[in-house]
Amino acid sequence: MKRMEYVENLKKIIQAKKYLDQTLYNGHSLVTYDLLLRILESSLNNKPTTIKEVCTQTTQSMLNTRKHLNHLTRHGWVELVQDTKDRRQRLLVPTDKLKKFINELSKNFFN
Repeated sequence: MKRMEYVENLKKIIQAKKYLDQTLYNGHSLVTYDLLLRILESSLNNKPTTIKEVCTQTTQSMLNTRKHLNHLTRHGWVELVQDTKDRRQRLLVPTDKLKKFINELSKNFFN
């Protein structure tokens, strides 16, 4: 790999992280990124994930995961909707705000 290509790609990653830091809520962490990617991927596969699935599949503590899920819902990045198949479960789905953010992130950093 050429050194110049490496430097340019590294700069893009650093800029993307700064953009994420400015846009997401204060106190977000790698847990936040992991949760967002899981929720977006499950939505992409047309199989929204449940809170229980997210909490049991993570390597983080359940308390920490729930804390970040609460921040994501409170700040409008993720929405909880009732599962039509099992009324006991609530599904995590990306909001329009999150979808718009993904498009902006893509335009600015991954062209």
